[in-house]
Amino acid sequence: MTPDTDNLFPDDAADATPERTRGVDLVFAAIVTFAPPAAFVLGTWLWISGRAVPSAVEIGTMIAIHVCSLVGVELGFHRLFSHRSYTATRLVKVGLAAMGSLAFQGPVIWWASIHRKHHRYADQPGDPHSMYLFDPDRRFTWRGAIHAHIGWVWSARSVGRGGFARYAKDLYRDADLLWIHTHYFAFMIAGFALPALISGVAHGSLQGAGLGLLWGGFIRIFLMNHLTYWCINSVTHGWGRQDYATPDHSTNVPLLALVTLGQSWHNNHHASPTSAIMSHRKGQLDPGAWILALLERGKLISNVRRPYGPALGRVRRGQTRNVAPPHHGDDH
Repeated sequence: MTPDTDNLFPDDAADATPERTRGVDLVFAAIVTFAPPAAFVLGTWLWISGRAVPSAVEIGTMIAIHVCSLVGVELGFHRLFSHRSYTATRLVKVGLAAMGSLAFQGPVIWWASIHRKHHRYADQPGDPHSMYLFDPDRRFTWRGAIHAHIGWVWSARSVGRGGFARYAKDLYRDADLLWIHTHYFAFMIAGFALPALISGVAHGSLQGAGLGLLWGGFIRIFLMNHLTYWCINSVTHGWGRQDYATPDHSTNVPLLALVTLGQSWHNNHHASPTSAIMSHRKGQLDPGAWILALLERGKLISNVRRPYGPALGRVRRGQTRNVAPPHHGDDH
């Protein structure tokens, strides 16, 4: 049984995408869903067959832009703009917003508003990408897991206006962020054009430019979004360990810590969402926090919020709980 979709977004009936722009949303949903995996298959086949082997230029450019966009999304879109977990100089603020806009995850203010909405309704009706809204008993289903990972970008209610005015008024008042937000497509296209240009010049050929586009553009998007960062919506709400008794299904997944810059300590994050530090215990790797420490030391950021205080103590579990999907055939 699937609940009425109107009930999944109880107070956001006006937030669905207008019909005049719905087609555009679907085009971009199709591109980001299918093009990166197809590019990965194509690139792997070309490499294995020896028809088009990526050089150090393509691999190096892919890694460089990947790291830049990942830092921009996690430290900028997420920790700074969504949660205001630290204060940044204008240079850092603009730099992070620009780098995050290369990731093909949407405009900065849209991203932050969707994420704030997720925290307001975490794993409850109203959450744009919860996996638990397709079963009346809020149980794990594979349909829900797919929705959380990528399916939600096809939903008008999930990706529509998303409550911009309601959830991100402060961001709209920031002239720098608004400019980057409204010029998102230029930044997104740059994320594809730059690796193509670098490889084209390095190899002096259109084939080189094509390889740069393939590896530094589409395969980069596949590795960052499909394989790693989007696992925050799916894997870290379905599998893993809960160290805190949060009212949602968020979990900690150590395996993803490095590739998500620490965001896979997701139960920690939901227990203390305004903290800029995701690691709460010794041995929990949080590369994002390491970068923030360097920026703080260089006086480029300040007022870094940390996961301490009475509120955190109240939700701490005496014993951790492992979370895993149930083994049953009924997937609704």
